[in-house]
Amino acid sequence: MMFPNAYKGVKKIWLAELLMLLVTVLSIVMIVIVGKNALIVNEEIIAVTEGITGVAAGLGIAAGVIGLIAFLLNLFGVISARKDDDNFKAALFATLIGIITTGVSSFWSSNLRLANWMDTITSICSLFASYFVLSGIASLADKYPDNETKALALKSRTLLEATFCVSAILKFVRNIFNIQNETVLLIMGVGALVMEFISFLLYMRALSRGKTMLAR
Repeated sequence: MMFPNAYKGVKKIWLAELLMLLVTVLSIVMIVIVGKNALIVNEEIIAVTEGITGVAAGLGIAAGVIGLIAFLLNLFGVISARKDDDNFKAALFATLIGIITTGVSSFWSSNLRLANWMDTITSICSLFASYFVLSGIASLADKYPDNETKALALKSRTLLEATFCVSAILKFVRNIFNIQNETVLLIMGVGALVMEFISFLLYMRALSRGKTMLAR
């Protein structure tokens, strides 16, 4: 094994992204449930509606716990991998900036507009972190050499940028126009999550290939 630190790191990052896929699925389900619940006005099904709201709350808690575990795995993975390639150092920097913006968003959660802007910045930081992780895999593939893994990492990086940009644009439009309509917010929220889901799939494919390469 040529790069044991990178292998351990990429393996943790891959597992973190696997958990984040689950979080994304739970978030989509939760948003749909809450959105449908908000549109229900028939008094005869109030009891059912309250039950659905409870399910959505449970999904939200589960997503939060899984997301925290995934975050820690990703952080430790990048910290480990940075010992073998400088691209992971840049990924760590972007991750730390993302932590700060998430903290600001949580601290001033009562200020919805500020929280939305911090969420957008966090997404951008996540994009840069993923960009540098894939750059790190491509750089290490050069040293093996493994041209197929390098090509996949670079291709996935480009596609990842595109899907993340679409998601960020949706959030940017929401912030600029301060959209309040619940139906529009529901559609935009699901749209952003779907884009993030696609980017996760692309990212995981490259991580899996990189993990296999680094195990050699």
